[in-house]
Amino acid sequence: MKNTITILAFTVAATGCASVSVTQPSQLTEKVGQLPELNAPATVTVGSTMFSQYRYWSKTGYRLLAPVSVGLALGSIRTDAGDFVVPATAEGAPAYCTEKPAYIDPMVGPLKTACFLDKAGSGSFDIVKAAPGLVWFEKKLEAPIRYEQSELQVPRPDSKKFELLYQGVSAKTVRLSYREYMNDFARPAFFQDVSYEISEFPAEVTFRTVRISVLSADNSGIRYKVLSGF
Repeated sequence: MKNTITILAFTVAATGCASVSVTQPSQLTEKVGQLPELNAPATVTVGSTMFSQYRYWSKTGYRLLAPVSVGLALGSIRTDAGDFVVPATAEGAPAYCTEKPAYIDPMVGPLKTACFLDKAGSGSFDIVKAAPGLVWFEKKLEAPIRYEQSELQVPRPDSKKFELLYQGVSAKTVRLSYREYMNDFARPAFFQDVSYEISEFPAEVTFRTVRISVLSADNSGIRYKVLSGF
């Protein structure tokens, strides 16, 4: 299931006409689901995710594939690999501009958005520009910066993901790991290791509200069906 919200276009203005207008804003999309589907036979190897149930938000746009650090005017442009840029107009011409301030003023710090140009449409930016005040400044990049259309998970209080991982078998004991992610999926907020003694297959195991029919399991992998989820 997906619900999509268009993020409001922003205008970053210095004063006068030195402004940036977004022409294709990012889309914020809610994603809800589970893998694999209930009652569908599945096989995973040791260390892999057996079952995942999630609700999270992501945004679409374009991301830089390399960092940028160049001097411009009296300041500098600094971006990280993975930073998002959105299609926009700068000085009335097409550009891709950062969502966060990337022009660094030596006295103030991060001040204005920075815009990149892909004049040849080659998938690489060769020009960077910014308007610290009324006037735009631009600079040719020594090495073109590649970019790609991408999706980025957006941390939110209502984001959550639950996972069960297969950890192998020892002396007829099947080992699983539970991982619980909230808000930001970079690291689990809670984890727990569980084990089940199984004398013969098929067998059913339960963790919280998750019921799994284990068809076979060894130290190379597990065959199973998820009967109910979180």
